[in-house]
Amino acid sequence: MSKLILVCGLPGVGKTTLANELSKKMKVACIHKDSIKEVLFESMNLSTLEDSKRIGKPSVDVMFYLIEEQLKNNIDVIMEAPFNFSEDYPIFVNWKEKYNLQLFSIVCSIDSKERKKRFQERERHHSHHDIDRQMIDLIETTEYDYSTIPGKQIKIETNESVEKLVEKIVDEINLQNLEQLKNN
Repeated sequence: MSKLILVCGLPGVGKTTLANELSKKMKVACIHKDSIKEVLFESMNLSTLEDSKRIGKPSVDVMFYLIEEQLKNNIDVIMEAPFNFSEDYPIFVNWKEKYNLQLFSIVCSIDSKERKKRFQERERHHSHHDIDRQMIDLIETTEYDYSTIPGKQIKIETNESVEKLVEKIVDEINLQNLEQLKNN
């Protein structure tokens, strides 16, 4: 039984860093929506905010395609993106049933003041046009309710070392694996 691990949360919570370290620890490939968007932006010689918005959906479509290709082959995979559009959730439920996989949703959060600080300090690819979107002003007030995201939810507050967070997640996944074995 393969695993699909969703790493989600709002901008600035540390999901990319966490997903990368989790990928290394578990030796599982991680596919990032932003990486796909950045490659498309560069390879298509794009430059504007409108271009960035136009390739947002195709980036997600490519990510979903690449993920499903792995799941078809019973390969564990980590997916990293905000996942703050509930329209995507039925896709995950469908994959869970279709490929008989374990689905985990790692929901990352941090207090809004720290999130704003991280957002301002991080390096970002120019394809995201964060300044053009006036994202910094919205950071402290933006929230999203992840309570309906499918799979076993593991809520992580990213205010401690990434190593500790990865250990917590791996322990929780291993615990779920043991429970799965007991039930079979």
